Amino acid sequence: MKTLLFTLLVIGVIYSQEKAEKTFPLKNGDKIYGTILTENDSVFVVQTSFGEVSVRKSDIKLQTITLYLNDGSIVTGGILSRDELNYTLQTSFGIVTISKEKIGRTSEADSPIPGSAQKEEFFYGRERLTDIFFDPTGYTLEKGSVYFSGLSWGVALSEDIDISSSYWRYFLADMNIRPKFQIYKSGDVESENAAAIGFHLHSAGPTGKQRSVLVDRMIYDPFGMASKQEKVREWQDVGSSNDYFIWTEIFAGYSHSFLKQNGQGRTSYHAGASVILHRTETMPRLWVALESDITDRFKIIGQAYYDRYQPSYREMVQNMETKNPFNFDFGFVYAISESFRLGIHYQPYIILFYFKF
Repeated sequence: MKTLLFTLLVIGVIYSQEKAEKTFPLKNGDKIYGTILTENDSVFVVQTSFGEVSVRKSDIKLQTITLYLNDGSIVTGGILSRDELNYTLQTSFGIVTISKEKIGRTSEADSPIPGSAQKEEFFYGRERLTDIFFDPTGYTLEKGSVYFSGLSWGVALSEDIDISSSYWRYFLADMNIRPKFQIYKSGDVESENAAAIGFHLHSAGPTGKQRSVLVDRMIYDPFGMASKQEKVREWQDVGSSNDYFIWTEIFAGYSHSFLKQNGQGRTSYHAGASVILHRTETMPRLWVALESDITDRFKIIGQAYYDRYQPSYREMVQNMETKNPFNFDFGFVYAISESFRLGIHYQPYIILFYFKF
């Protein structure tokens, strides 16, 4: 009787393990979550919330680990299985099984706190940036997306075309429009490249840029009497709300994004150039930027740029002529929910927020 109960218990444990829900991270960035129904040498059949699906084992992205052996050897590969005694890895030289007794440490040693759960891999953060602050990346909005921010709105017309507009400028009689076209995209979840071009056409109004000019200013004595005139330097807007002629900005952006080695999000590099064509000025701008996922919700951003028509705070306050047209910006973006994003950065405008659906 005891033998029968023990056998039934073992079968029950095995059955419950086989039916346990499992996450399958795929090489294309998708994730399948469900219960394994059957399995053969090449395919899992999984019961998911949206039905029964077949997952090819060759499509599954393996978690990568590096083993540092006691004899000085270093072995890196995807984890096929591991238990209390061994690691089985898919390496560049085939499938190998290594006893834990031979391992001094692993690349996971510094990641999890002992006794805590291992962080789940995520291949993409919740937000893929189409603009670094106000400069375009190589990406366009995902097909079907719509966003509203404190200054603008946008909508994706297709997989590689979106259109946006600064609605606050409508109050200046500036019916502006900003189409953006993704002209190139290649790669996979491990590494990808993208490029986009576009323009921002304005029907009227100021450009948002400033130039340093010499003006005559009256100097007053201690008694408040005008004593003399002298030339001083100050920053003035390029264009004004009283302007009623068309001007435009032309831009191009390039992005290179790759999966971090630990599987915790991505690091992306961006570069681009733009030029504002105005009746009174031609104003070029160049930039490079870096963004990195810290969590799937939180990313940090840093940017360096060349722009003679965007003075720093110090130059504006002290009416200093631009001695160095190179400047920088940094900040973060946080996905508070599936649709709401909030960020802070150094240059105007300090706070950024938008809704994306």
